[in-house]
Amino acid sequence: MAIELKTAAEYKNTIDRLEAVRLTNSRDVDYWRARDIHQILGYPVWDKFEPVIQKAINSLQENKIDPSHHVAETSVMMEVGKGAQRQGIDYFLSRAACRLIAMNGDPTKPEVAGAQAYFVVQTHRMEQQDSISEDEKRLQLRERVTSAFKVVSGVAQEAGVTGVKQPIFHDARYQGLYGMSRRDVMAKKGLKKDDNPFDFAGPLELSANEFQMNLAANVIQKEGIKGEYNVITKNKEIAKDVRKTIIDSKGTLPENLPIAEPIRQVEKRVKEMKKKLLTKP
Repeated sequence: MAIELKTAAEYKNTIDRLEAVRLTNSRDVDYWRARDIHQILGYPVWDKFEPVIQKAINSLQENKIDPSHHVAETSVMMEVGKGAQRQGIDYFLSRAACRLIAMNGDPTKPEVAGAQAYFVVQTHRMEQQDSISEDEKRLQLRERVTSAFKVVSGVAQEAGVTGVKQPIFHDARYQGLYGMSRRDVMAKKGLKKDDNPFDFAGPLELSANEFQMNLAANVIQKEGIKGEYNVITKNKEIAKDVRKTIIDSKGTLPENLPIAEPIRQVEKRVKEMKKKLLTKP
C-alpha cells in the first residue's frame, strides 16, 4: 500500500512538473523545451535523451508527417562551472513529439507513466478544442449571415421594397443563387416548413449567401437603384453572378450541398465542451 501511494505521488508530481514547464506561442499552441523535460521524463542524462528525440522524428517521418512541424532545433547557453557558459543544443517539441517520446519510454517508471497519461490527456483536450474551433467558426458565420440579412433588408427597404414585398426580394436571391425558389430549396433539402435554411447550412453555403447579400446591399446603394421591381431584379442578377462564379470555379452548387447539423445542436455542444475544458483532468 505504501509503495502504491508513493507511485501515485510520483505520477502526480510528473504531471505537475510537465504542466509547470509548458510554454505557449503567439498562436496559442503549446510546446515544450527538451532540456526542460528530459529529467522529468526519466532521462537524467541529456546524451541519452537525444536518441529518443530522434526516434520521435523517425516515427513522424514513417507516418509521412513533416518532423519540422513538431521538432525544431534551437540553442541554449549552459553553465559549465565557475560561472563559465557554453552553447548547447536544445529542441522545441510539440505536443505530438512529446507524446511520442513518452510512449517510447519504460511505462514501469512512474515518471514515464505519468508523462504518457499527461500527453494523452493534452492531445485529447486539444482535439476537443479543435472541434470547438470548427463549431465556433460555423456559429460566427451564421451570425454574420444574420447580420448581412438585416443589412440588405434595410437597404432594400430604403430603396422602396416594402415589408410585404421583402419575402419576394429575398426569394430572388434563392432563384438566382440556387436556381430555384426558397420553397423548392427547402423541399430538395428535406427541411420542414418552419425551419430556417440557414440553420442547416454548412460553412460554404453560408459564405455564398453572406457574400451575395453584402454584395447586393453594396451595389443597390452604390448605383442608387430605386423601386421594388428594379431592386428585386438587381438582387436576382447579383445572385446569378455569384452562382456563375461557383460554376466557373467548378464548385458544388448550393442546392447540392448537404444539410449540416442543426445550429442549435452545435451551440449546445460548444457550451458543454467548454464546460468540460474548464475542468482540468
